[in-house]
Amino acid sequence: MRHNLLIVGAGIGQVHIIKKAQARGVRVTVVTQEGNYPGIQLADDVIYCNVFSRNQVVEEARKRGITAVTSDQNDLMAPTVAYVAEKLGLPGYSFAQAESYCNKNTFRNNCDKLGIPVPKHIAVSDVDFDFSSFDGAFPWIVKPADSQSSIGVQRVDSLAELKPALEFALSKSFSHTAIVEEFFAGKEIVCEGFIDDGQYRLLSFADRKYFDLNNLQIPSQTLFPSLVKQELLDKILTYEEKMAAYIKPAFAITHSEYLVNEETDEIRVVESALRGGGVYISSHLIPYATGIDVNDLLLSKALGEPIDVDAVFAKRKNAAAGYVCFYLPEGVITSVQGVEELNALDCVKNVFLDEIAVGSRSEKIVHKGLRKGPILVVGKDRAELDANVYKVRETLKVESCDVSGNIRGIQWD
Repeated sequence: MRHNLLIVGAGIGQVHIIKKAQARGVRVTVVTQEGNYPGIQLADDVIYCNVFSRNQVVEEARKRGITAVTSDQNDLMAPTVAYVAEKLGLPGYSFAQAESYCNKNTFRNNCDKLGIPVPKHIAVSDVDFDFSSFDGAFPWIVKPADSQSSIGVQRVDSLAELKPALEFALSKSFSHTAIVEEFFAGKEIVCEGFIDDGQYRLLSFADRKYFDLNNLQIPSQTLFPSLVKQELLDKILTYEEKMAAYIKPAFAITHSEYLVNEETDEIRVVESALRGGGVYISSHLIPYATGIDVNDLLLSKALGEPIDVDAVFAKRKNAAAGYVCFYLPEGVITSVQGVEELNALDCVKNVFLDEIAVGSRSEKIVHKGLRKGPILVVGKDRAELDANVYKVRETLKVESCDVSGNIRGIQWD
């Protein structure tokens, strides 16, 4: 029987898994709203539907004889994937399990139950909320309970900044719920893994760097493997294992983000989700760094194919890979140099710079969807990867001109 796979979403994060499925001879249907999404052109069939209209998605899937469902690299798709799998009796995790990871308030409450350290936090659904019971000291982080791409996330340093930040976060939340939490000073660590029948398996840890953009939290680089001391990484691994055993999804790629303070050895989990990391982390960087094609593993499980997960992980290698992004000051791009040389570097695997051209406008960066790139870089180990990232930064030169005539170049940090 030829499988008819439903992929929820048709954005750039789904392109790799669509192609992999079709290479297996699987018929791919995507469900998406209308728009200029690359998955629409690739898919064999398209359901034009709001992915949050879950009952409608189920009915359309049933009409088409869908036999499997999945998605990757997008927090917002996971609950719909689970809902379809549950209603149609397909391989996957339940809707409640998806919410346990993907809803930030639910996830934090589960962490509290399991003794996994999270920042002090409180759920808020009204800008006039009474914060007298919240004893976290400023600064605070305000974020939507159910958004992605850092949209709606702000740091506030006083009560005067709180209300506008809450209004913004609530406006970006589908459930009109925000989280207010204490700010925890530390380095961000990304943790990628795979769950099989509630058992967690580590893929790799990465160090994440951010642009220096005042209160905006926008990543500039994610580099595998992490250089954080091993005892802290081992602690994080126990937290991942504990959550996986508690929620016990049948199978899933997992992406988690932690803050670690290497001076105090304190750790806080920021969030976790049943999907691979975006910006090509699960589709490209994990295979480059570990030799494990985790999208292939996800597909096999979604299609109900027998696969020895232990055997897959037994072949894991230890290499290094990462993405590098940048931004340009607001204005018009006046010069682009080094793209050809960049593509010729052995350490550069993929360059995503289609929007970089003389005459194009660069918007003011207000969320991570407005970053430029990424450029995917590899190395035999982390030291070589860091050297190769420096080489990339020295090779690519782009300039833009603002309304006052000022010429400025790439902002890497």
